[in-house]
Amino acid sequence: MTRTGKSNTVKKVIEATSQISSKAIATLPSKSPDTIEENLKSFDTNGAPKYTVGQLIFDVNGEYANKNLQDEGTAIFEKYKPNTIRYSILEKSDPDFKIMKVNFYKDIVTGFSYICASLEEEKGDYITSLKVLDFTPPPLDKEHFDEWTRYNKNKAIYFCCLNKAGFKPSTNFKVKFKADASIKTLVSEKYKELEIEKGIPLDEAENWFLCAWENINDKIFTEYKRKNGKDWFSDEMKSLMVFLTQKKDGRSVSGFDKFKKVAKMHTNTTDNSFEVDISKHLRKGGIVIIDLSQGDPKLQEVFLERISKKIFSDSMSRFTDSLPNNFIQFYFEEAHNLFPKKDDKDLSQIYNRIAKEGAKLNLGMIYATQEVSSISSNILKNTQNWFIAHLNNEDEIKELRKYYDFDDFADALIRFSAKNDKGFVRMKTYSNPFIVPVQIDKFSVETSTK
Repeated sequence: MTRTGKSNTVKKVIEATSQISSKAIATLPSKSPDTIEENLKSFDTNGAPKYTVGQLIFDVNGEYANKNLQDEGTAIFEKYKPNTIRYSILEKSDPDFKIMKVNFYKDIVTGFSYICASLEEEKGDYITSLKVLDFTPPPLDKEHFDEWTRYNKNKAIYFCCLNKAGFKPSTNFKVKFKADASIKTLVSEKYKELEIEKGIPLDEAENWFLCAWENINDKIFTEYKRKNGKDWFSDEMKSLMVFLTQKKDGRSVSGFDKFKKVAKMHTNTTDNSFEVDISKHLRKGGIVIIDLSQGDPKLQEVFLERISKKIFSDSMSRFTDSLPNNFIQFYFEEAHNLFPKKDDKDLSQIYNRIAKEGAKLNLGMIYATQEVSSISSNILKNTQNWFIAHLNNEDEIKELRKYYDFDDFADALIRFSAKNDKGFVRMKTYSNPFIVPVQIDKFSVETSTK
């Protein structure tokens, strides 16, 4: 239940983990080691970790990243400020926050996923046709030449839509694409001659495509279709032109204006994506707090998955390259709103993969929830440490009975009220064969408690 000590318990775990991390005895190597076996050892003989521990907190309610007056200002960032980086989705008045922006013109797949997420609840066939587009680049080889030609045309129109929607490109930004000689001649006569293969500014590209689109019934396009067996404007391009022209079957539509919902997520100056910076800080044993208390819920899901996948992928790459991984601990608040549901059979989702494969990569996952029964059974089965406070619902107790010997505590969990039971948990850890009742100390910023 809420207000019975979940977040306090998580903060105490973060505190204890930070204390352990401070005893690290080595620096994480960035190159392949001479002796693999030696570098894969995680702890020395005295129990100290060989490398510092990174901690990544997905802060759904903003209570770790911001001062929390309800809990006397006990925010994690206050206690570990020198070692903590905070990120947020939207701009904040606090200058210490970094904004999770991406360059929509460079990180195309991610930027487009943000747009699609913002359109999740939007209806209309022209919006549906946009969301099924794929901006993943084709393989770089001669066999996929035609795919690259289509990809570059789609990308050019999409970039024109971004530009119209207020996504400012970097200085001197240009797009390149190819067109049949007869079509280039048509546009040259109707508009002006442009060297589209060498690259042109977005404003010029927009006018080029608009000119071609306005003359789509010209005999040149008819002849192109007769010779090639397909339209020069593919179905994908036609979908994008609806957004660029804001016209669908002769009627006006919002088109590129729909993109403006996520315009604040764009930056034209970012060189490295924020996931790269997050990963680097975690490798150094830092704490990263992602403030998800603001912004669209669909975008929150995109950020959660994207960052989690990046850390998992980086850890897997180091593992396959015979490089050691320092421990990285994930923290998920309100997990019942984030994780796949109980009966979800898709085990490829990143949260399932961390739960099943994280151990070999030194990835840990802590999740706090009020609804045990709604969490994916795959994640529950791989949970090794349990801290159970107050549950007042028989469905939750029924789910809990399946694990270890919590059945012995079921009646007590129902009987004791939250008022009298605050901070009191029944704990089952991987290193202890028994469930034991314990009292969790109150987390404090000022002092370091045992």
